[in-house]
Amino acid sequence: MTTEQVPGCEEACEVLRSIFEAGGMQIEPRCLGEQDSYLHIDLTGPDAAETFASHGRMLDALQYLTNLILGRRGVHVRVVLDSEGFRKRREEVLTAMALKYADEVKARQEECEFDPMPPHERRIIHRVLLDDEGVRTYSEGEEPDRRVIIAPR
Repeated sequence: MTTEQVPGCEEACEVLRSIFEAGGMQIEPRCLGEQDSYLHIDLTGPDAAETFASHGRMLDALQYLTNLILGRRGVHVRVVLDSEGFRKRREEVLTAMALKYADEVKARQEECEFDPMPPHERRIIHRVLLDDEGVRTYSEGEEPDRRVIIAPR
């Protein structure tokens, strides 16, 4: 199955193209295919870097808006947007931070609190430390100020 044959691919790319055109941005969406029930789309072009400024908040907003528009049009897919490998780099940074903070929590026996982050980033922290017997993680607060806490066991 080619990426053009992946359900929702063309519709999602068309939604994104119209948003970028309206904003005067030179960004081209490229469907990478489906993985784990998510349609993955990469954004490339001269203005693509603007989408992941401020820790990817614009990328998250575009992803939310794309999914909302597709749902209202009856296209039931879950889109994940990336831009020039931002999500992978962000996951690596969050993983390193989680491991570093977990070591500090174990050494000091005091909780550590992350800055607020979106749900998919909080899940990374929880997943990375899930099997660490020296710490536990939990989320606290209300969206959009929900944050991860690492606590000693």
